[in-house]
Amino acid sequence: MAAEVAVARRSPQVRRRVIEMLIAAAVALSAWIIVLGLSLPKRYDAAHWNLAWIGFDLALLVALGLTAWAAYRRRAVIVLLATVTATLLVADAWFDVTTARSRDLWISVAQAIFIELPFAAFLIYVVVRVLNFTRGTIWSDQLGGRPKSLWTVEFPHPSEHGDRSDEGDPIGDPSRAANEELG
Repeated sequence: MAAEVAVARRSPQVRRRVIEMLIAAAVALSAWIIVLGLSLPKRYDAAHWNLAWIGFDLALLVALGLTAWAAYRRRAVIVLLATVTATLLVADAWFDVTTARSRDLWISVAQAIFIELPFAAFLIYVVVRVLNFTRGTIWSDQLGGRPKSLWTVEFPHPSEHGDRSDEGDPIGDPSRAANEELG
């Protein structure tokens, strides 16, 4: 098995800022969860309950449709779309169960256990299969060896991308990228 290839790093400032923002967001969300836990009432009547659920289900419908399109057309964007759809299915199951009236709880739990969560798991399985296939073909061609695991694959941040303008890659040469967009 070939060794993994190190990713060249030119300018880590942007990547560092992204990581710092993610950590700050996680800390802020942790504090907000504590505030909500201490201040939310046990019961709350929503003014636009039907709009919230219909809007959420419409978003789920669009995500399912786009994921089906990506699968049919064999598009790499299926990784993103299937991940979004799976996330929406898990959120749908969570909110269905946690907001159900006691007489409707068993229906919500059954839908979560037998429909929403298994389908979300299936979509994550699709994502892993596509990524593993990609890891075995495209990355092997570009990096010269198949990475051992998706957990070890590094993507260069655009700010860290080496100069590859000699290969016709506009990412490495910002002026070429701008010229190609204009012309």
